[in-house]
Amino acid sequence: MSSQFAPSARRKLRLYAAASVALFGLAASGAALTDELMIWAEKTNGTSTILAYGPIDPVKGPLFMLSCFNNMSIIVLDVHKEIAGAKPGTPLTIELASAKSKAPIEGEVGLNDTTGKTFGEASDVELKPVLAVLRDPGPLTVTMGDTTATLAEPGRDEAVSAFSKNCEVD
Repeated sequence: MSSQFAPSARRKLRLYAAASVALFGLAASGAALTDELMIWAEKTNGTSTILAYGPIDPVKGPLFMLSCFNNMSIIVLDVHKEIAGAKPGTPLTIELASAKSKAPIEGEVGLNDTTGKTFGEASDVELKPVLAVLRDPGPLTVTMGDTTATLAEPGRDEAVSAFSKNCEVD
């Protein structure tokens, strides 16, 4: 997590991200993800764009959510997969990897106030390395300590392309 963001700024980002999620119908419930159908989706409202991978049911929260806030010039990443034994606020490296490349992202352990479950979050994410991995063919792996998740390929190319067009943050 960048030291330039004071706790109050992080709270504002979280509130803005939560409002954006609600706006886009991707409620950040942090509900346990099962073996249900998962899809890639991109949504934009003009000032922000979200790239998400999660259950087809929009009531359930996404596993992976990359948010681009054009009006604040910031990229935020949330990975809603519980990190066993982790304490909120602890520094965390979220690694997004394909068979060809990796993008390590420095963040921290977050806590879903509704469910009490931990997750990975990062603010001020450098977009280019993340997009490079997202554009690679094949499944992707997200690793946060001992916690891993696999993100399937079908539908990713179209969603990433739309996200790239609508995100104006370099």
